[in-house]
Amino acid sequence: MPSSDFHTQHSPFGAFASFTIGLHGARGGFGQALGGPAKQNVYVGWRTVGGPWQMLPFFEPPQSKAVDYTGTAEESSNALWRALPPDEFTRTLGWASDTWSTGGLRFAIYSPFDTVPDPTKLSREELAFLLSPSQAVELSFDNKARQETVEIMFGIGDPDNPLRPVADEDPQLAGFAMGGAWGFAAKAGDITRSVQGFSVFDSKFGDEKGLHRIASDGAIIFTVPAGTEKHFALTLGFYAGGTVTTGIEAGYYYTKKFDRLIYVLQHGLEHHAQYAALAELRDAELAASGLNADQQFLLAQATHSYLGSTELLEREGDPLWVANEGEYRMMNTFDLTVDHLFHELKWHPWTISRTLDLFLQRYSYRDTVHSPGGRREEGGISFTHDMGVNNQFSPPGRSSYECTGLDGCFSHMTAEQLVNWVLCACTYGLHTKDSAWLTKHEETLRDCASSLHHRDHPDPRLRTGIIAWDSDRCGHGSEITTYDSLDVSLGQSRNNIYLATKTWAAWLLLEKVFRLSGLHGDAADAASTADSCARAICSKFEEAEGMFPAVFEGGNQSRIIPAVEGLVFPLFLEMREAFARKGRFGDLMSKLEKHLWNILRRGVCLDEKTGAWKLSSTSTNTWMSKIALCQHVVREVFPSAMNEDAEAADAVHAQWESTPGCGAWAMCDQIESDTGKAIGSKYYPRMVTMALWLKK
Repeated sequence: MPSSDFHTQHSPFGAFASFTIGLHGARGGFGQALGGPAKQNVYVGWRTVGGPWQMLPFFEPPQSKAVDYTGTAEESSNALWRALPPDEFTRTLGWASDTWSTGGLRFAIYSPFDTVPDPTKLSREELAFLLSPSQAVELSFDNKARQETVEIMFGIGDPDNPLRPVADEDPQLAGFAMGGAWGFAAKAGDITRSVQGFSVFDSKFGDEKGLHRIASDGAIIFTVPAGTEKHFALTLGFYAGGTVTTGIEAGYYYTKKFDRLIYVLQHGLEHHAQYAALAELRDAELAASGLNADQQFLLAQATHSYLGSTELLEREGDPLWVANEGEYRMMNTFDLTVDHLFHELKWHPWTISRTLDLFLQRYSYRDTVHSPGGRREEGGISFTHDMGVNNQFSPPGRSSYECTGLDGCFSHMTAEQLVNWVLCACTYGLHTKDSAWLTKHEETLRDCASSLHHRDHPDPRLRTGIIAWDSDRCGHGSEITTYDSLDVSLGQSRNNIYLATKTWAAWLLLEKVFRLSGLHGDAADAASTADSCARAICSKFEEAEGMFPAVFEGGNQSRIIPAVEGLVFPLFLEMREAFARKGRFGDLMSKLEKHLWNILRRGVCLDEKTGAWKLSSTSTNTWMSKIALCQHVVREVFPSAMNEDAEAADAVHAQWESTPGCGAWAMCDQIESDTGKAIGSKYYPRMVTMALWLKK
């Protein structure tokens, strides 16, 4: 079972903001547009009146900054508080909640999420409820068995930013804020007192209200009399007004309803019960999902981190959707968009079509291509890796990531992003039955098909369906895939089985879309290409080994699990006929099944030491998002390959994400399979691919 020693992001939808908390002995708190946890002390605890505070360990020992003013160091106040060890509290992470319990105290943060329609179709009340940049918190204490009055605390310490009492703006509220950017509040009538000082545990200084406004720590104190149980509602709020992006100038969509932070806090408290109930509904759905405890934890942690990267903007009255890339903060990274697809189709599918439209309008380009021998020919349409970074939109046709003249990380992903646009467009249109959108983009899809052909071979007689030419945007370098930090087994675009099966899926989906659109010639061409691609892949199967090589050139002998990654798209669309062992692609399916039988074992694609899934037999750099996706394909299409060792790995993956090696940065994607340590892609949204596990 997962431990309690990990950070989790608690984030409202579309606000690119997180209240991060949970790692033992570490700071967190309020962060906006950050690539990692904030650095505030979070104070949550209880005491019998006059006794030491019993604190959940969400802070570093406070160092009073009074010495900066007085020149004299103060005595330690450690006798006034005690950080609780892990064996004295419990933690439960739900799909939309996070709860700690100790000594009668219960502290819960609710991160509700729900279906969000296109915001242009929402009433002002619906918009406020669904897009409010706030989180609901509940503090309660069961003091029925005690003979002494108990006090409970919630507070924040930010050494770099002195706080202000929110009561200055609204006397009906109690709490603290940092300017107009973030803050917390409860109803003034619920609290006993507010505390502001250089330490919440020892406030020596104060104005007429007992507050020292120059100081960095602020807390509110509640009282629970002996023999009673009390529940107190709090809200956490964020706010960023005006234009927040460059390149494309836009502001947060929630500002259409909320003018200031204080209104966010007021709204959060007014609707606290509804937000808590919605979170509890999501928690109940996950509990009833049939997933085991490790899988439930992983999906819950993944969803929390995904929400922390979401950003809904408003540009000239229209919604502008951005999913940021965790610690890297790249905007709408296309190879994340294609993996977020399955979650977003459930909760807010309109974000997919709008993102695809923006890729087409601003972040598409046309190129030429070259063969490994240097021959140059027409390429065609493709799309950038991303739209910018850190709220800075890149110029049209350019990403923040891709560079010329490279063979590895930071090279271009032209072929993969072309395939991604096709897969996203077809999956969106077919799943939502948005025939009008598909009709609007018929010519673009035909253009994409032509471009795919040219990257295979300019001569139709020599085409196999597999990407074999590189974009001239690479210069003397070569194209890469989303697996940019892995070795050639997954990093190389050309003649790679990962991209080959993904391209096969793209042709299969194009065939279906073209047939539904009445484009019978294009459908026949797509069908023929899908068949050719399947035959070409099968021809690379090594019968003696019972496996495919990762790359179909250079004598490559790496073995990879993502050989089956592309199958997720026809699987999601319930195109089950594609997987029939005696059907059209029976030979491909049979060979992929044998491949999985032979690689899903220790020493190949299960780590020899830990038993974790390794995407590549020749790299310990493994990615949780892609593991989750491939697990879904294996369980649904190739269940016979899901042996006991492969199934047992869920517990290993959950342990990774719930201990400090990864948990210091909430959900982490790139992990060393033999140590469980995060090596990249921290504070990351992509693991929401685990939403596929709910689709049986």
